[in-house]
Amino acid sequence: MDASNKPPANRYEALYRDFDSALMRRIRREAYGEDIGQHSWVGADELRRDTGHLGLTHSSRLLDLGCGPCGPLTFVIASVGCSGTGVELSAAALRLGRARAASLGVEARFTLREADLDAPLPLEPRQFDAAMSLDVILHLRDRLRLFHEVARLLRPAGRFMFTDAGIVTGSLSSEEVKSRSPYGFTQFVAPGWNEGLLESAGFRLIETENRTASMLNNARGRLSAIQAHRAELEKVWSTAGFEKQRDYLETVIKLSESGALSRVMFLAEVRTPQAV
Repeated sequence: MDASNKPPANRYEALYRDFDSALMRRIRREAYGEDIGQHSWVGADELRRDTGHLGLTHSSRLLDLGCGPCGPLTFVIASVGCSGTGVELSAAALRLGRARAASLGVEARFTLREADLDAPLPLEPRQFDAAMSLDVILHLRDRLRLFHEVARLLRPAGRFMFTDAGIVTGSLSSEEVKSRSPYGFTQFVAPGWNEGLLESAGFRLIETENRTASMLNNARGRLSAIQAHRAELEKVWSTAGFEKQRDYLETVIKLSESGALSRVMFLAEVRTPQAV
């Protein structure tokens, strides 16, 4: 079965199977400098800044869409003292998330829901103060549907922050698109696309920030780390799996350096009705 046709929850299963092994923790430390259980382009310092963007306090309720193994979500909960709910389709990732929450002592403020972000979410409206989605949006088939769902779930003036590493700002070849999409369906969009959809879903855009430099830095770190542990990783991933991951990271680096593909942070808030 081609990766693009696999059920979304299955695309990351090989990654999640050994995610918390001693080897993978060592690779994350070498790749990112600080291991918070991330597997995307998120760095700890970036996430610390984003808690300020979201206006989180100890009384806040945060929703993390596509939380994966919950590294960033549990990091925020532990750092801020807020409550957090993660939504993720992979059962393996959810098991890892529960274990991480327990190891950090935040399980009392932590909940998980197994759900598909391309479908209506099984959550009650107006129960969250803020929402985030880190490098997940580009894998959705209908991001407008999700934006409407987020607007439904947030309280008035609630903030939504997400990163999109698939903004086309140059030219891409078919080979580059294939190498940049190793986990299945990936949607690359033009500048302004997300802004228009947020407006349609009832959001007011507050800020955007180009974060391609951080993606490039993290991709270089990840590539260096996996190359340093190639022999060990080939036993886990297979030689073909290692080469696929290496090609992916080399493509990210190439497209970031050339300016062909950008990673952008979007910060928006739910529009409140105007008084009549």
